[in-house]
Amino acid sequence: MGEWITVTANYGGKFKAYVAKPGKGSGHGLVLCQEIFGVNAHIRELADNYAEEGYVTIAPDLFWRLKPGVELKGTDADMPEAFGYYQKFDVAKSIE
Repeated sequence: MGEWITVTANYGGKFKAYVAKPGKGSGHGLVLCQEIFGVNAHIRELADNYAEEGYVTIAPDLFWRLKPGVELKGTDADMPEAFGYYQKFDVAKSIE
């Protein structure tokens, strides 16, 4: 249902975000923050489900400064990598 778009950050960097829109193309908006596993299939499915309920939903790649396109499955084997991104994640910079 959704699609990937490119977003330009305030200072000129670019990152991807998954956007899902309701069938009518508009509606109230939601920002869906990823878990430590990136904008994976689970997050995209949630975005699609919110779109089915009438919400335009965007899920930005929050780890893009560390490694663009992180998409882990959430298995035990993924945990060290996922927590590594989480520990290096700069919340203030992401809001900027």
